[in-house]
Amino acid sequence: MQKIKWYWLLMLSIIGGWLVVVVSQPVTAQADYSIDHYRMHVTIQKDGNAVVTQTMTYEFDEDYHGVFNVQDLRGLQGATVKQVTSRINQGAVKTATAATSGANNTYQLTQNQDRFRIKLYRAVSDIDRLQVTYRYDLRGVVTNYADTAELNWKLIGTGWDVDLDDVRLTIQLPAKHIKALQAWTHGPLSGQTKVDRQAGKVVMTVASNPANQFVESHLLFPTSVTATNQRTSTKKRKAAVQKQEAALAKQANAKRQQYARTKRVIYGVTVALLVGTLLVIYWWLRRHPANPHQRPLPIKHYFEVPTVAPAVAQSLWRTRLPDTQALSAEILRAAAAKEIKLETVPGKRHPDVVLTKLKPLTNSFLATCFDQVTTTDTLTFKQLKQFGKRDKKGRLNQWFETWQHEVDRQVATYQDLANYTLRSRWLVFAVLITVFSAIVTVAGGLISPVMALASGVVTSLITLGFWIVAIMQRKRLIINTDAGLVLVGEITGFRQMLKDIGHFNTAEIGDLILWEQILPYATAFGLAQRVAAKLQVDFGSAALADGMLIYYPIFYGDGGTFDLSGVIGDSLSGALSASSGASSAGGNSGGFSGGSSGGFGGGSGGGAF
Repeated sequence: MQKIKWYWLLMLSIIGGWLVVVVSQPVTAQADYSIDHYRMHVTIQKDGNAVVTQTMTYEFDEDYHGVFNVQDLRGLQGATVKQVTSRINQGAVKTATAATSGANNTYQLTQNQDRFRIKLYRAVSDIDRLQVTYRYDLRGVVTNYADTAELNWKLIGTGWDVDLDDVRLTIQLPAKHIKALQAWTHGPLSGQTKVDRQAGKVVMTVASNPANQFVESHLLFPTSVTATNQRTSTKKRKAAVQKQEAALAKQANAKRQQYARTKRVIYGVTVALLVGTLLVIYWWLRRHPANPHQRPLPIKHYFEVPTVAPAVAQSLWRTRLPDTQALSAEILRAAAAKEIKLETVPGKRHPDVVLTKLKPLTNSFLATCFDQVTTTDTLTFKQLKQFGKRDKKGRLNQWFETWQHEVDRQVATYQDLANYTLRSRWLVFAVLITVFSAIVTVAGGLISPVMALASGVVTSLITLGFWIVAIMQRKRLIINTDAGLVLVGEITGFRQMLKDIGHFNTAEIGDLILWEQILPYATAFGLAQRVAAKLQVDFGSAALADGMLIYYPIFYGDGGTFDLSGVIGDSLSGALSASSGASSAGGNSGGFSGGSSGGFGGGSGGGAF
């Protein structure tokens, strides 16, 4: 049974390339916590100062002692920390007290001209969600120029080493109906900025802000809004800011257009890949039609011993590699050929099987086991299992697989290689179409949700239709040669005869020598105990003891039928399992853009400890 490997390699290569080009992101250090809810509300006062409420929700994968928050103060006139509160899961909100003891629910404040750092001690486990809120005042965040007031602030600094999800930043000015309010935001191009002039408010939202990525807000508004601000300048600032922001917006829009073109190209490539794959499959199938074969009439019961070994018979019937039942049958066959002596000895749970080598073995698995596992001509299945437990390289499984493929090569002589290959490739083709359809749907999502939905519907219909055709073709294809079809029909009828053994008189079918040949096949098909019990009824214990010298002590030695194949199969299975081996370009208010307008707060950040 040939294994088609190169199609799988092709599929994995294409998928790997897709993941590398489209999905891969720069590698960053992975923390054992995440921040999935980030809020910052800034209320600007008439004197140009700010009252800040900063809230973030941590989710932990390990136990932690607490969290910390850093606020960059460079370019400001000072800060005052007012309160730190926290809540674990849905528990009560607790207010932390300032202390240097490191006790639970206390915080330690470190502050200088450049920054302040709040270290909150709040023990959490790997199943906890911790919500922390910081309240503090910042002085001198607004500058009143001769023609405008300006706020330029990196609300989120580059000091966060994890992504911040579900980000919402709000700046509330101390006036309403501000017609001349303009706002620009710099950060991820996927962010959104909403300027509400009637409410005197600017709201910025980002679904996910990458680690170490700042979000900067740049506002212009009339100086009357912060009329009592002491931080002033006689210079004019408005035109320069608008020009600067227009340039940044132009760059951001160019990047957005480039991203949009790249996404369309990626989508087009994936669609072309899917369509091209369908065309190549159609072309290949046209050039490789199935060979016709005529199925013979089914044989209900067949009474002749198959012309192939039990393992080959089982593999042909199952259309799979032989299993441990087939190997058990080959062990019985070796015993009948007097290559080994087969005995059982009592064990704690079930009898142990003892093999004694009498002459060179034809079964490669048995021959290798005698050569590698034991130093004598005697081998027990207990020894095999103990060897398997010590076998870190999985050698026992390798020997078993080697034997399986030896049987497989014998089976292949009765199979139509072209039809077998075609049958295998129908499955490979269906998997390829499924994978490429999923890639097209994902690529559609890069453009828009509507495109993802439309692509998903179309590709799902294509995939479903292809799978239906593939399944029908696989069932229709005949993978055996004409001689193989005859042999499989005989094996199927022979197995059915053994399965229906209760309806026959085994003594009339053949003598004990014939049944000695048949019992290994019954073992391969999992019917040994049924056949052995029927033989005892039809021939009688005395005749079995006198005439069936090889198998009688094994199957009937305890006074009744004994499931030898079950003992061998369980022992072999146990031994084998043990072997393990958009921005505004005209200077008006705009959305998110790249670059920076030079706002303060770039070193702000935080984390957990």
